Amino acid sequence: DRDDIDVYGQLTPAKEVGGDLFDFFIRDEQFYFCIGDVSGKGVPASLVMAVTRSLLRNISAHTSEPSHIVATLNNTLSEGNNTNMFVTLFVGVLNLKNGLLRYCNAGHDAPLLMKDTVKTLPVESNLPVGVMADWKYVAQEICLDRGTVVFLYTDGLNEAENITHEQFGVQRVINVAQQAIAGNDNQIKSVVNRMTAAVHDFVGDAEQSDDLT
Repeated sequence: DRDDIDVYGQLTPAKEVGGDLFDFFIRDEQFYFCIGDVSGKGVPASLVMAVTRSLLRNISAHTSEPSHIVATLNNTLSEGNNTNMFVTLFVGVLNLKNGLLRYCNAGHDAPLLMKDTVKTLPVESNLPVGVMADWKYVAQEICLDRGTVVFLYTDGLNEAENITHEQFGVQRVINVAQQAIAGNDNQIKSVVNRMTAAVHDFVGDAEQSDDLT
């Protein structure tokens, strides 16, 4: 129902169920979004993923500060974490009126910013959530120009392996994004489709080893 923002995502699990997640919603002219990757695969990872997504929604209902969202989630998941599972996570809150993006990273791959060029969003690495309670997560912010694409992904993309166990790698991710810009084709669905096709061509006949989001 809006013409000021476009959103598109794909999640392809490596098994019947997966541990990757992404979510988004708009409240008070702010666009909340996240992407995450639970350690492990299959049913245990999918259960942690479902809990994480539910907690993110609940916590975000009470605060718009990304670092507070991540810190609260971390403390909750760290309590009684007998399985030692953790979640890499990126949480962003974009002000739709002025383009200010506030964000917090928790051990996740840095998103790409695509407009006239391709840049990697500067991120503090921080710890994944669920590893250590009371970790002080660092908040960051940047002002985005209208028309900027923020491309987020999980390591199922850059760590995808072909039959010789060579990884797709971050540089190939950047190269595909640059090709999209060079072809004047930075519509978000097209960018995702280009990236998916490129990684599938690279992997070839090798079995998918990780969730791809």
